[in-house]
Amino acid sequence: MADDNCGRLTPEELARFELFADDEPAALQWLAEHLEVRCYESGDLIIQEGAPAREFIVVLEGELHIRRQGDPYAPVFVRVGGQATGVLPFSRMKIIRGRGTAVGRTRLAVMPASELRELVYRAPNLAQKLVSEMTDRTRESAQFQERTDKMLALGKLAAGLAHELNNPASAAVRSSTLLAETLMRRRAQAISMRGVVMSPEAQNLLTTLGESIAGCSSGTQGEDALERADRESELADRLEKQGLPSELAGDLVGAGLTAEKLAPLAKLMSTETAAHGLHLLAYDHQIVCLTQEIEEAARRISDLVQAVKSYSYMDQTPLSEIDVEQGIDVTLRMFQHQLKHGFEVKRKFAGNLPKIPANGSELNQVWTNLIDNAISAMGSLENGEKVLQVCTSREPEAILVEFEDSGAGIPQEIQGRIFDPFFTTKPVGEGTGLGLDIVQRIVRNHQGTIRVESKPGRTVFQVRLPLVRTATGGQAGIPAAKV
Repeated sequence: MADDNCGRLTPEELARFELFADDEPAALQWLAEHLEVRCYESGDLIIQEGAPAREFIVVLEGELHIRRQGDPYAPVFVRVGGQATGVLPFSRMKIIRGRGTAVGRTRLAVMPASELRELVYRAPNLAQKLVSEMTDRTRESAQFQERTDKMLALGKLAAGLAHELNNPASAAVRSSTLLAETLMRRRAQAISMRGVVMSPEAQNLLTTLGESIAGCSSGTQGEDALERADRESELADRLEKQGLPSELAGDLVGAGLTAEKLAPLAKLMSTETAAHGLHLLAYDHQIVCLTQEIEEAARRISDLVQAVKSYSYMDQTPLSEIDVEQGIDVTLRMFQHQLKHGFEVKRKFAGNLPKIPANGSELNQVWTNLIDNAISAMGSLENGEKVLQVCTSREPEAILVEFEDSGAGIPQEIQGRIFDPFFTTKPVGEGTGLGLDIVQRIVRNHQGTIRVESKPGRTVFQVRLPLVRTATGGQAGIPAAKV
């Protein structure tokens, strides 16, 4: 609670602060007379979020911490002695966007915003510094929110990527464990056969059968489950009649070893030796299968890592010749974990687009934000298809990229504001309102254009990027055709 016993404010006290150092004594006298001094204890509420913005505030002593409530990612803005906050000259602030509390005993100088017009006239040097402060404050807030928006998008991608990496990584661990166990069992069978005397014909037969195991389940390709089951049952019956382990029938059939190929075993060696030989053949088939599983898992992990490298354009200069379609395809792969749950993705790529001079990482950020918005728009649909269609085409002076989704659409009354900084329709904590602002700035930096057309069930974002960038850095005069 404010303490009225705070002492008087003098021109000399104001002059100690750099903020007021350049103003004339008459200006400082006027400020001392028109600034009201208030004191607060640590933890006192000074500024209420959502209240009308009606006061210009200067911190004289202590600290004022301001933070937006309900947003776990909101920064804390700290104002200390000699710094200003609240309504500044020429500010358009109408509502206070944060909750301000005192840290330590805090002493403030406060002036009604209605007197700021006279302040500009009375203390022009102070007014100039305050305008600069307002610009810095806006830039600081925008930069922080932009970083937050990027981190939120990165967090979503990282979560999906972790899930996609976890599947093949778990498969590789599982298969490698089984492989170690299988190798141990095969070694035990091989040890059991030490000292066994076999005829050259028997040795050649085992060698030939082992070499015929070309791949995992190579002997059942083209068969349906019923046909394979019949073959396994037939082989199990024959093995059982010969006193051999019938439980190996599944692996032996998968290895392509038929009853006819295995029939000579019982004639060329004892039942015990033949059983050891069949175990070796079954284990050889399992080893081939497990090795292929590990190879496939490693390949999937390698593909995902390559996709991340392509997405971030690692090891490349900021500005290079970029394949737009490849960048979009890689970005879609980054969203694979989300898109495979009820979404349909249609790619309609021209296929023969020329590469354009661009910052590949920044363009991928454009595609990321547009795809993420489309997923969010369609995620709330209870009924109907969730279709994301991405089209590319070449125009005389540009490449056209279109992202179309089947979401609920953007209301007509807010379509003109969706590119404004901090404007968002998402709940607090889910969006900063900078996604499309970032998209628009990146596209403009590439001398391109972006536009949107939306109605219920169909929203289309069109991005046009010039084939050749102009030296002036301005937009290349790309027409914004109707959707």
